[in-house]
Formats: sequence, C-alpha cells, structure tokens
Amino acid sequence: MVDEQQKMQILADLVAIKSVNGHELKVAEYLEKLLTRYGIQAEILPLGNDRANLVATLGEGKPVLGIGGHMDVVDVEPAGWKTDPFVMTQAGDNLYGRGVNDMKDGLAAIVIAMIEIKQSGVPLPGTLKFLASAGEEVGQVGAQALTKAGYVDDLDALLICEPTGYRIISANKGTLNLTVKSHGKAAHSSMPKLGNNAATHLLNILQRMQATFDDVAGAVVNPEMGGTLYNVDVLQAGNQVNAIPGLATAQINLRTIPELPNDQLIAAFQKTVDDYNATTNGDIELIAANDVISTQGNRDSDLIKLIQQIGNPYAANQDLSAEERAYEQQLMKLLDMPYAADEILAMSASGTMDASSYLIDHPVGFNYAAFGPGNDTQHQDNEYTSKRQYLEFIAIYKKLFVQYLQVAAKKQVVED
Repeated sequence: MVDEQQKMQILADLVAIKSVNGHELKVAEYLEKLLTRYGIQAEILPLGNDRANLVATLGEGKPVLGIGGHMDVVDVEPAGWKTDPFVMTQAGDNLYGRGVNDMKDGLAAIVIAMIEIKQSGVPLPGTLKFLASAGEEVGQVGAQALTKAGYVDDLDALLICEPTGYRIISANKGTLNLTVKSHGKAAHSSMPKLGNNAATHLLNILQRMQATFDDVAGAVVNPEMGGTLYNVDVLQAGNQVNAIPGLATAQINLRTIPELPNDQLIAAFQKTVDDYNATTNGDIELIAANDVISTQGNRDSDLIKLIQQIGNPYAANQDLSAEERAYEQQLMKLLDMPYAADEILAMSASGTMDASSYLIDHPVGFNYAAFGPGNDTQHQDNEYTSKRQYLEFIAIYKKLFVQYLQVAAKKQVVED
C-alpha cells in the first residue's frame, strides 16, 4: 500500500506544478508516470500548446464508473499569501497551497485509491475510468473535448471529486453570461440632440430585461435548486460628465435550472431587445457566452446511497469544535443549503463543474454525484485543505469505487 509519507508527497508534487488554467500538461505527465508505474493504463490526450487531458482505466467491461477531476488551478496574487502558494505548507491539520483544495487533493485521492485497489488484487466487476481534465476553471475545454471524443459514452455513473467535504452535490445550476451593448452617438452634453445617449438606452433596456425575466422565470422553480438567479454585475458607460456616451455596456450573469433552459432565456431576452430596437432609436446588441447547462442527478441512486453508507462514519467522527460547527451552519444557511455535522446530506449548488459537459446528453436523472475532499476556500488567498480529510477520502474512495461496481454489476445481471 501507499504509505502516508508517499500520499503527502504526491499531493505536494501536484501543488508544486503551476498548472494555472492553460498549463495542465505537466500535471497530466506526472499522473501518467505515477499510474503506469503501478500498472494502471493511462493515456495523455494533448490539447495543443501546454494543455492536455488524461484518461486512466482500471478493470474492464461494464458497468463503468467515471471519476472526474480537473488539473487546472486559478491564478494567484502572491502578495496575499502568507506562504509560497506553490509549496504545500502544513500548519496543524491544514495544508496550504494553490489548488491544494480545488482540487489537487481530490486528484491525489483518486489516483492513490486506484493504485491501492490495483495493489490489493481485488477483482473489479467493471471499469473505473478516471477523467482528468484541463480548463475546468475557464470554459470546461477539457471536459468538452473528452465528451466530443466519446470518453463518456459508456459511463453508467459519474463521480466528480470537487471539494465538497462531507456533503454531496447532486444538482448544479447552469450558468449563462449576457453582454448587453448599447450603441449610441457621442456628443457634448450641452447639445444632446446631436448625439444619442447610449447610457440612457442601456438603462431602459435593462429595465425591460428585468421585467422579461420576472415574467418568464419568476414562477418557475426547481424543487431541489430553487429558481433562476439573475444578476447585473458590470456596468460601463462614458468617461466624463460633460459628454454624451456613444457606447454603454452591461454584463449579466444567470444561474439556470432544467425547467427553464438557457436557450429559452436567450430567446426571451433577444425578443425584448428586438422589440426595443424596433420601437425606439436605440441600437442594442445582445451577446450570450459561457452557456453551461444545469445538471440534476438521481438522489435515490446507488452511488449516492453508497457514499452516505461508507462516508457517514467518517463525517460523524470529524471532531469539530463548537465554533467550527457554528461557522459551517451559518455558512450553509447563507448559501441556502442544509447542514448536518455528523452525516452526509445530498444537496444542490449554484456553481458549475465539468459534469455540465459530461452530462450534456443526460442533464436530468443520471447516476451522478459530486463528492470530494476540501472546503470553501477555493480560489481564495491562503487556500487550504484538511490533511485528515484528504487521507480519509482516500480510504472512502477505495471502498466506494469497488463497492459501486459490485452493486451495479449485480443489478445488471438481474436486469439481463
């Protein structure tokens, strides 16, 4: 078996690789070398420049459990860090470093669990398929490439090992970014009739778009995820107070649900823009981007039941202080998520992950869950994870990977 010192070294090695989005190749090379050393089939799939995906398999045939993790991390501002962000540093139970929480602890836990399963010689009645992607933090380019190439076509279940801690995320809202451009004509503020105020038109169309959203989405609610979220986050217009602006822009972020798909929202907003342009002297342009679908797994799936069965004893033994429990309870309340200190609950989240690309053809009802070591410090300065939890997740994954295939294989025999 892989001893604790090796487990810590593997995680430290991954943190040391500066795989800021766009530079994932060295992580893929490290994982490929590590896995093949232990006799596990692994393949690097280049994406050009300094990018690559990696796919590794253990076992053969059906059923197939897909295990997803991403190799990229977000960029750093070193001035905000108390330690070198690319040197894993331990303080008590906390391990600090960029990506140590999101999600190199998850990557390491997956790989070590697969290695120890291989070493144990336990027969697998199916296949473990590890999908290590590039570019999850921006655009999901790696997951999209894996999906396009057919690597998810044979999956019977999908486990995404993002940092959830002792929680299961079984549903994720989609995301949609809209850029609204108001094209006008610049002029001196003392002679406004010589221009066409882009800012005024932008404010007008934003009011109409808000009304459209309220009308289309206000009463549509998903029982697990709630309603669609709509936020105007960026406004830009003009550069001095005595000049009529010729261009004004707004950026809007939506978090979407299966009952109101992104394309329906885009169509509704485009009609509002078209009507405005046809009835005023405004010239509004609507641009949609970062169009990511929502996903909603089956909460009654064997995968989720097994995670709870195997993981609950670990969750109950966390030994959290009263202060830590109070903080987590308050945080979950702010996020409108349920909280339990000693059991693993399944819930939804507004954030997106690679599952949106992997489940593009099965967005609702698939045997899917996100469950991985970590906490809510991802993307922050001084990001950290728990050493204890990291080691516990290795043990959980070893049991989960094998037991899921055993349960799924028995079901397939009965169905056949």
